[in-house]
Amino acid sequence: MIAVKKLGEQIGCKTLWYSETESTNDLANEAIRNKDENGTVFVADIQTKGRGQRNNAWESEPFKNLTFSFIIYPDFLKAEEQFLLSKAISVAVVNFLKECGLTAKIKWPNDIYVGDKKITGILIEHNIIGNNIASSIVGVGLNVNQKKFLSNAPNPTSVLIELEREKELDREKSLKRLLFLFEKRYKALAVRDFENLEKDYFEHLYRNDGFYRYISNETEFWAKITGISNVGELLLETKDGEQRKFGFKEIAFVI
Repeated sequence: MIAVKKLGEQIGCKTLWYSETESTNDLANEAIRNKDENGTVFVADIQTKGRGQRNNAWESEPFKNLTFSFIIYPDFLKAEEQFLLSKAISVAVVNFLKECGLTAKIKWPNDIYVGDKKITGILIEHNIIGNNIASSIVGVGLNVNQKKFLSNAPNPTSVLIELEREKELDREKSLKRLLFLFEKRYKALAVRDFENLEKDYFEHLYRNDGFYRYISNETEFWAKITGISNVGELLLETKDGEQRKFGFKEIAFVI
């Protein structure tokens, strides 16, 4: 069953809410091929083959969380600026969780944590033509009302758990607010207001306040985050003063 809703001015202008589907990102891929409307959103109460970064499965209890994807055509962004979109989406999620009463951080590249527990996963897929981004699919899995996690994921949590409340959050109202915050950041990107985004992203970056343990090529070391490169690499400084940079799959946080 599919319900069609309008939950936003641009992002969410057409929201297709499915009772069950395999993957909202797959639906979004088909929509891109059909050149569907900019900002179309696909939501699922039950997602049987949801996936996250590195093709990991995404656990979500039916009718408890928000699992959704939306399509956009950010052709105003150059290919080398694609990580700005990840920053915008991540900061919007953190802002939403702050409105819920939670202090959240962005664990590079784009997981959202409360304390040392993961509350949101983000997966963004780009189609690049020439020097610009032709289209993007933004997939989000936000744990809202789930109380128990059965997979072997090491550190999941949810809004309900962190707020220590019994009454469930309204998922549709939550999604509407999220889409509004996404759109606000997206419009800022369109006018190339990057400075505020860069500041907000680093301010909310997980473990941006000193030296922590990392592991790369089976070698563990202490380092502090000094920034994020234009193409999304993690920039670190070791305790010996060595400047190092890492791509998405080249390093892991020791938690």
